[in-house]
Order: sequence, then structure tokens, then C-alpha cells
Amino acid sequence: MLNYLLGRRDFHARKKIINAVKSFDKYNESELLDNASALLIFKSDIQQCWLVFTSQRMYFVIDDTEKGILKALWARDKENIIVDGRVALHLKEEKYSKETGRLLFGNMNNSLMYTHSLFNGVSISGAIINLAQKHFIDE
Repeated sequence: MLNYLLGRRDFHARKKIINAVKSFDKYNESELLDNASALLIFKSDIQQCWLVFTSQRMYFVIDDTEKGILKALWARDKENIIVDGRVALHLKEEKYSKETGRLLFGNMNNSLMYTHSLFNGVSISGAIINLAQKHFIDE
């Protein structure tokens, strides 16, 4: 109700988040979105950020209710994540505030914010590596 009063929409459902990768220029129909996974990594009152894993790529998707944006902002190809049959992401977690952290992607020159409370009992790095393993190696 508050979002309605503020002129905002509600956040999109996980399926819609996954389907948002279809508008990314590198997306290919062979990625089989029925088997994709979406990991919520950041959440605020107006924004959610997700990593979506398909058989070919890891996408970063933003869902911003204030700006009305649902969009895949970047993607990393499987070939740039798997080296010698292993996940090679070189992730580094840094504390940013009491509620959030920054995740650095080694030699990819990207960092992103994440919400600590979304990862109680598990590290964000571990969750990402497990999904990369599942989608890029274990297929």
C-alpha cells in the first residue's frame, strides 16, 4: 500500500527477474531459462539486485521500483568464469556498513553491494560459487 501511495510499483517476482535477461544483447535462447536460478543479493525499500545464472552466463539484474527499471545491467560469460574445469571468480567481501557489504569480482573490475541479512549463516561468495558450479560445471 505504501508503494502505491508513493507512486511506486511492487518488486517483480523471481520468474520475471529471470526473464529480464532476455533483453540483454548477449542473451541466447539456448540458455534455457526454465533451469535458471536467481539469487537476491541486495534489498532496500526501493531497489533489489539479483544475480541470475543460466547455463551460459551470470547476469546482474536490477529491479528499481522508484525509477520503474527492471533490467540486466551486465553479464559474465561461462568461459570467463570457468578455468580448467573450476569456478575462478576470485571474490572478495568487504564490509561497507552495518547492513551492507561490497563484493569485488577479482579481475572483472566489477563490484556490487549486498545486504548482510540475506546471507545469514552462509557467505555471499559461497552462494555465488555454488550456483556457478551448479550451472556451469555440474549441468
